[in-house]
Amino acid sequence: MRILNLMLAKGRGGLETMAVRYHQALSAGGHEVMSLGHPQGELARLTTPFAPIVSHFSHDPLAALAVRRHISRFQPDLILCHGNRAIATAVHPICGGAGKTLAVVHNFRFKRDIARARAALTVSRAVRDALHTAHPSLTIFDMPNFAPLEARAVKPAPTDVPVIGALGRLHVNKGFDILLEAAAELVRGGREVRLRIAGDGPEKAALEAQTAAMGLNDRVEFCGWVDSPADYLSGLDLFVLSSRVEPFGLVVTEAMAAGVPVVSFDIDGPREILQPAGSAPLGVLCVPQDSHALAEAITATMNDWPATLARAETARMAALETYGQDAGAARLSQILSSL
Repeated sequence: MRILNLMLAKGRGGLETMAVRYHQALSAGGHEVMSLGHPQGELARLTTPFAPIVSHFSHDPLAALAVRRHISRFQPDLILCHGNRAIATAVHPICGGAGKTLAVVHNFRFKRDIARARAALTVSRAVRDALHTAHPSLTIFDMPNFAPLEARAVKPAPTDVPVIGALGRLHVNKGFDILLEAAAELVRGGREVRLRIAGDGPEKAALEAQTAAMGLNDRVEFCGWVDSPADYLSGLDLFVLSSRVEPFGLVVTEAMAAGVPVVSFDIDGPREILQPAGSAPLGVLCVPQDSHALAEAITATMNDWPATLARAETARMAALETYGQDAGAARLSQILSSL
């Protein structure tokens, strides 16, 4: 099958990363794939064959015309679109690709253009339900995110000060400010902990100021961008996801595969990952956006390390089987073949 893989953003977030992984998974599965995207984006750095396209706004007719030229040359069977701008470009009347467009929907911020796509792939049940409510006639497939997960052994219980960690873009949606409040509560309660936060983003200065104001500078480390999530995660005793919004939460599966116990707010994506239907919980969930509830969940997890580590071992195996690159590639190929 011949597939165009379209992502027009130039950031380094989850959406851009998944566009690369789709290209890699489809190529490994024997499909002929060509990616189109911003010349400074992740697709340009990490995929081949690749062709640059610059879109200055969501319905840019010049971008639509450029994609049309690639459709004419490459003659794809399907066009996979990541993000609203890519979807709007592919279904633009000038482009003429609506009948071949599959919209990969990573979050709840989808636009009306998606109604003209042939079908949609959603990363979680919550996103699927929201999309179905907005566009009940659209064909929708469940397609959870996936990654080349690196398996690491579950570590024994910490013998020194436990290291709590988080990883993600330093954005208000990720709730790192709530995590800092929970860490401050743990310290006030006499709990010895260290907190590491990896990632970069617009909230970095505010989070560093909050850390100083709480007197946590000697307990909190901002690690910046990490190129190897598995290496970073395997150095933690406990991974915490404190997001306000998380349609999926791929970092949860990365922590699970790295053998790290997980505590998360009880929100859409993490709930689906950590409480699979018909199985025992794979992590600990607590009331969303509540620093006290988060501190209590962390405390309960650390107070019973044997149970925590046993759960982490089960979660490690589940992550690899369900969200690994091979599992994702198989699901994706099955969906595309059905179309």
